[in-house]
Amino acid sequence: MSYVAAGLAFASLVALAACAQAPARLSPTVADGWTTYAESRIHAPIPCGATPIQLTGDRLDTHVTGDCRRVRITGAHNDIVVDIAPGGMIEIVGSNNDVFWTQTGPGPQPQLIDLGVSNTFHRHEV
Repeated sequence: MSYVAAGLAFASLVALAACAQAPARLSPTVADGWTTYAESRIHAPIPCGATPIQLTGDRLDTHVTGDCRRVRITGAHNDIVVDIAPGGMIEIVGSNNDVFWTQTGPGPQPQLIDLGVSNTFHRHEV
């Protein structure tokens, strides 16, 4: 009987570890002019540019790279670094997010909008 219990416990741990891992491949959707990433626990860089990016996942630890014009974060408990274009916009709608931003060139600072709860913006020096 103890072999069965040990086997079940091991199988449960393997299943739990699989759930906690980052997605094997990012699968954004494009709708209404937005590129949306809905996966949670993303650790891979996410490219952006003129098309607005929306991150709806939770527990992201990622870097949004490129010359981002607009980034919206609707998830929770995320640590995200954003390369933002001069005069671009970063909007947080979710909660408990830490967003570090780096401006990609000279010009006006980005608009930093917090519509959520317990979020922070930090200028990230390279």
